[in-house]
Amino acid sequence: MPVQPQYDYLIKLLLIGDSGVGKSCLLFRFSDDQFTPSHITTIGIDFKIKTIDIDGKRVKLQIWDTAGQERFRTITQAYYRSAMGILLVYDVTSPESFQNIRNWMRQIDAHAAENVNKILVGNKADLENIVSSERARDLADEYGVPFIETSAKSGQGVAEAFVTLARDIIQRLVATQQQHQKAQENIVLGRDSGRPMANRLAACCHR
Repeated sequence: MPVQPQYDYLIKLLLIGDSGVGKSCLLFRFSDDQFTPSHITTIGIDFKIKTIDIDGKRVKLQIWDTAGQERFRTITQAYYRSAMGILLVYDVTSPESFQNIRNWMRQIDAHAAENVNKILVGNKADLENIVSSERARDLADEYGVPFIETSAKSGQGVAEAFVTLARDIIQRLVATQQQHQKAQENIVLGRDSGRPMANRLAACCHR
């Protein structure tokens, strides 16, 4: 007998953003509840797996952490297409990393699925906030995505960011499934005892 999966949903997430904004620290805080202050640059791509409960459903998250350096862009582009959700991360103390969010959005448009869910994440919220929350919220509204400020150091907002994105993905998957079921029902209703609608109309007209 086939082994039943130990989860209701398998969701693939992708972390993108400039080098040094804290993507790896966010991932380790969320997956292992740990924080390492020393900065170790991600080489290419890394990933973690964490299973969580969302609204009574068991959700297995496969989270890919990408390198922000330009020389690794061609490596990470291959992961955009399979991502179901993307966290765009900037450093609240770095205006440049915030400005580059537009460049990362263009990468998503070029390489990710059209319906991929996104969330804007302002990390290092425990430090002095140079990029105001209002500016970030305006950008998020412009792109129609949620916005959350986080601190990988303190844990502020970290779980909320991942759970918010995962919940949005589940809602999209459920809506898509319901649309598909409704379409199938309409096809069935368009037939009478296995006869196509065209035959039924023909039979009606010849009575």
